[in-house]
Amino acid sequence: MLQRSIDMMYRGQWRSLAVNAPQPIGAIANLVQSFHAEHQREYNFRRDTAPVSFFRLNLKAVGVVPKAEFAVHKPTGASPGPVSRRRVWFEGSGLDTPVYQRDDLPCGFSFQGPAIIEQLDATTVVPPGASAEVDKYLNIIIRVKE
Repeated sequence: MLQRSIDMMYRGQWRSLAVNAPQPIGAIANLVQSFHAEHQREYNFRRDTAPVSFFRLNLKAVGVVPKAEFAVHKPTGASPGPVSRRRVWFEGSGLDTPVYQRDDLPCGFSFQGPAIIEQLDATTVVPPGASAEVDKYLNIIIRVKE
């Protein structure tokens, strides 16, 4: 379904008002009359003799699309090694910590903290005593022991 509207305003106003536009659009005079009526409904006044500006034409497509589904991965049995190691401080103690690349972690891969997982837009810390596992959607599930 296509929804058409036109943003209109009285000349000199700074705020526009969306008016539904029929299909086919039809006469400009009818659109202006629709604007006056909508302005009356919205703001409780109208200025039938004032010039009206057409500010923006809008077209919105509305429909039903299938629900997106996440890809499901199967465990590969792969056990990637860390790309590096570094000293990371946890509660006042420096620990030798493996660093993994996020894109290298396959479904089913699990490991114990401490660990660092790096990716382009985030860094994930798995603290000492915690475990991490990559699920079938490639989410990293971290379990922290209390």
